[in-house]
Amino acid sequence: MENHHVVIIPIEIDEGNENAYLTMWQDAADLMAAQPGFIRTYMFRTVVPGSKFRLVNVAEWETASHWEEAMNVCPMLGQQVATAHASNYEAIRTVVPVTGHSLSHDNGHTLADLPPAEAHRRVTEGKLTLVDVRQDNEWAARRPAGAVHAALSTIPTSLSGLPDGPLAFICRTGGRGLKAAEQAMAAGRSPVFNVAGGLAAWEAADLPIVLGQA
Repeated sequence: MENHHVVIIPIEIDEGNENAYLTMWQDAADLMAAQPGFIRTYMFRTVVPGSKFRLVNVAEWETASHWEEAMNVCPMLGQQVATAHASNYEAIRTVVPVTGHSLSHDNGHTLADLPPAEAHRRVTEGKLTLVDVRQDNEWAARRPAGAVHAALSTIPTSLSGLPDGPLAFICRTGGRGLKAAEQAMAAGRSPVFNVAGGLAAWEAADLPIVLGQA
């Protein structure tokens, strides 16, 4: 991290306005994730009662120039850049970069990571099938809203039972989702995505989940 450009933005905001602000921030962060040089961004909420800054956004970039160029695409609404003590905050959201995974497969397609918020938007709009590839007990306990289930051990044989069209695979943190996506591509499915960060990132982004056997 010492060679990276880290920007710390404390945000003074009332509790009642937090959800609206986070919605705006999520849209901006998803846009940032597609910019050159983006590494990651975190949103922290204070755990110290009475703190002036309820939220703190920490963004990490490869260089200062990448950050400056990205600000031409999405200015940070005049927010003041400052320093804050990270130990006073807890991470509540994370956005990872939109990246491609090169596969040595004859179909020539590229497997891409999809940010959780974008995956949720496409599922809601009926443009994507979200496939949870965790084990049966994990699925039964909690799962992303709108997902269907096909454990990694059943891929690729379970692909024939999934809807046609784009697929996005999700697991707990992203590793199994990537493996499932690679198998799906090798079986000829396209386009295929892996939900970056898995269910952990989905929940950190405050996206809806379903609990229990419902």
